[in-house]
Amino acid sequence: MFRQLTFQFTRLASALVALGQDQRGATATEYGILLSFLALAIVLGVTAFGQALNLHYMGMTTTLKTALGIP
Repeated sequence: MFRQLTFQFTRLASALVALGQDQRGATATEYGILLSFLALAIVLGVTAFGQALNLHYMGMTTTLKTALGIP
């Protein structure tokens, strides 16, 4: 009985050590964080570009209205 319990404890300890040394979860987490920063940068870039484009077209509209005499 004692020998079997010792064997099970040894297997459990070696499994926990192997789990602690496994780097796959850490790598997946790092990639997830990197992907979220990349997505945030894309959203901010597209938003800034859209606002700049909107201001450009508003300026063009104002200039065109002034040139045509439209209030």
